[in-house]
Amino acid sequence: MRLGSAVARTVDRAFRTIDSVAGGATRHRRPDLLESPICSPEQATIASPNASRSRTAIFSTFFVHGSAFGTWSSLVPTVKARLSISESQFGWSLFMIVVGSLLAMLASRSLIARFGSRQVVRVAAPILLTTVVLATFTHVPFVFALVLLVLGLAGNTMDVAMNAQAVEAERSSERALMSSFHAMWSLGGLTGAILGGLLVKNAGSSFGALIAVVLLSMLFEANQGKLLAGGPRHGTAAARPLSAKWLLIVAGVLAGVCMSTDAAVRDWSPLYLTGNLALDLGYSGLGYGAFASAMAICRLAGDRVRTFMGEKQLLATSACLAIIGLAIVAFADLAVMALSGFALLGVGVANIFPTLLSMAGRRGDASGIVVVFATGYIIALAAAPSFGTLAEATSLANIYLLLAAMFLLAGTASIRVANRF
Repeated sequence: MRLGSAVARTVDRAFRTIDSVAGGATRHRRPDLLESPICSPEQATIASPNASRSRTAIFSTFFVHGSAFGTWSSLVPTVKARLSISESQFGWSLFMIVVGSLLAMLASRSLIARFGSRQVVRVAAPILLTTVVLATFTHVPFVFALVLLVLGLAGNTMDVAMNAQAVEAERSSERALMSSFHAMWSLGGLTGAILGGLLVKNAGSSFGALIAVVLLSMLFEANQGKLLAGGPRHGTAAARPLSAKWLLIVAGVLAGVCMSTDAAVRDWSPLYLTGNLALDLGYSGLGYGAFASAMAICRLAGDRVRTFMGEKQLLATSACLAIIGLAIVAFADLAVMALSGFALLGVGVANIFPTLLSMAGRRGDASGIVVVFATGYIIALAAAPSFGTLAEATSLANIYLLLAAMFLLAGTASIRVANRF
């Protein structure tokens, strides 16, 4: 109990510090943006005295979600070795996470409309954390695949619900917060991967995962009662006109390009750096490390930048930086040049996805977020196999040129409609 209280107090102070930093976005807002705030005063709910505590709870929820998946990533090698299955079989098992995520897209909108985002987060988070541990205890491939199905279902349902909470927080405070919330997700992912790796190395996969999940559960339980009481919303999506749905789909396409970029850097940059640029195998993860670190840092400042520049200008600038970063990576002759390109790419991608979700939330609350997520997943799933085919037929460098073209097209379309959100 003492350990749980100490953890809760320490994390609470840390999240409050981050919340105070994010608060600078309101104090330094440009005068012309005051006429077009994140949400209009008529739409905004009155901030309660506990608004700061609610934001702290949402910060911790994003951190727990990111840490859960970071912990899972650190468990993958030992789990695969325990199952003694082929690469192909393991790949199909991992695909069940995608299937679960797609099922979550179908269910989350109705669940949030019926029960509210807070209750959905409260139920989905314990299921997600439990499946992370269960995955390390399963020895039967079929059971393992079912566990991953539930992991994807719970993880993505929680993802949509916590982003709905973030939209409510922006609405109630009338200031940009989404990038800060997603920064906590990024930091959670890095923390989970590092902590999970250390625990697996020193305590074994099952016991290490159990320790990590217990710590994350204590953090979640200490804050979940302070989540915003966003009540059920009946009929919200039905009232949305067709034109608004197309706006959300356009935003979802750009979100899908961001998802595809993350996957391409994570999955293909080690092969590109070691194969094309002769980097030592021990440093193969530096590409994704540079990308993820730059993205996390820029998200911490993203709300200030978004408030100062405005959403349309932020999307345009971010897309340009992403395209330049991808071009540097594709045409690099040296590993250090490619790493700088990956870092610049992280700077560009960092605040696009949070901004799109905030825009979608204003259009349709949770249902708008679901449309962006679902469209993004479809784009990412369609792009994933094309990367391998393109690399085999031509060169790994062309993966990043393809992404640059996708950013150019999707970014241009999203920028043209940004003012209509």
